[in-house]
Amino acid sequence: MTQVGEGIVAAIVKLLSDEYLFAAIAEVTFASGIPIFGIEAGGAETELPAAGTPHWGTGVTYPAVYVREGGTGGTNTLTVKVEWSQKGRDGSAKLKGESVDGLIVIEGDFSISGERGDAVVNCSFTKRPTVVANYGRGIGFVWTVTAGGQTVDAPGASMLELFFVDAEPKPVGWSEYQNHYLRIIDWATAWAAGAAGEAAVFAALWGKFSNGTRARVPHVTGFSYWKTTSCAQNLINLLDPSFDAHSKGWSCRAIAHTFMACLSLHGIRCLEVIPNTAGGTRMFLVHNWQVDPSPTPNWENGPDLYYAGSWVDSSSSQHYDAVSSSLTKYKLTGYTTEALSHDMRKVPGVPAQGQNLAPLGFINHWIVEVGGALYDTSYGLRHPNSMTTYASNSLGGWLIDTLPDQYQGGFLWLTTKTSRAFRTYHISRNTLVRHNGSSN
Repeated sequence: MTQVGEGIVAAIVKLLSDEYLFAAIAEVTFASGIPIFGIEAGGAETELPAAGTPHWGTGVTYPAVYVREGGTGGTNTLTVKVEWSQKGRDGSAKLKGESVDGLIVIEGDFSISGERGDAVVNCSFTKRPTVVANYGRGIGFVWTVTAGGQTVDAPGASMLELFFVDAEPKPVGWSEYQNHYLRIIDWATAWAAGAAGEAAVFAALWGKFSNGTRARVPHVTGFSYWKTTSCAQNLINLLDPSFDAHSKGWSCRAIAHTFMACLSLHGIRCLEVIPNTAGGTRMFLVHNWQVDPSPTPNWENGPDLYYAGSWVDSSSSQHYDAVSSSLTKYKLTGYTTEALSHDMRKVPGVPAQGQNLAPLGFINHWIVEVGGALYDTSYGLRHPNSMTTYASNSLGGWLIDTLPDQYQGGFLWLTTKTSRAFRTYHISRNTLVRHNGSSN
């Protein structure tokens, strides 16, 4: 009597001697036309993967970026190398790969001939996510090959790393970098995941920098604005693994360029805007300041100047630390015994990205113009496209000059140290100088 096991063995032997089909995926190479670059220690940029290297099949899986279904521009092509062993299945064949969530389908046609062989199949995405999606940690795929009326599983390429953006990315064209970086791609797609269309994507990205009235503290990246005076000044520093941005912080320039890079990845046009101090001024002072309606005449030779305190250099986010003053009011006959009156006082705030303590002031700043409005990415505020309005909404005053000053410090406050007393104008006295930088 034939046993069950004997019957199975006989069936396999018959199958192998008559007709059979086995297939496997050997390589996957994406062809979206959107290069991805990584930043190595020291700031070197490396394309991922190197030219001629498949995204899957070399023991290392590399990511790829495509435009979502319904998005503008981009391609949906790729190539898949298939290997087979077959008998009696010669002729046309179809390759299909489907993600485990059912949102991605890849298909291509090829021909099979000979008992063993391989083919590089020109494929396309016949289904993609209809919204921005981040599969940067990998998405599972199941592949099948159909030939001669038989469909078999094709093992291999079971996990692929993919990102889907809203529209064809615009080129990066500012400062010393020109590429789309993997970390930015990861952020920009994770932050806008589930969104579709420019308005929704922009709102999702801006929402990571603003709650509508202020900057995000803490920020999702973990970075803090001007945490130290050696903070990251550009994207290369920020993304360089050998530069510890978490302990050093990021600058207005690095924040603005991060936001612009995220917008560019989704095909959103933006412009780099750099406000500079006005002629005859040394620095603009960042809110928050309390400014008296008119200056107290501390100096007869400068009755229209405010006194904004005495300060010393600091390595902290404030750039300067407030100290006591030894100066007194000045009349034409010389200094009096009457103490200077503070008519412009620094008060806590305003929050910047990841930082509750706003720096004292700057000689320039980096913000972003999008859709005819100004976005101060450091402080999370939107402004009309006017330097005058921007200044009145965001700044406290102008530093005109400083006077030599002294304060008591050191051990038991017994040491006399030098400081500088700030003399300032109200912000309405001058106008910021606007420089338009690069756009995408």
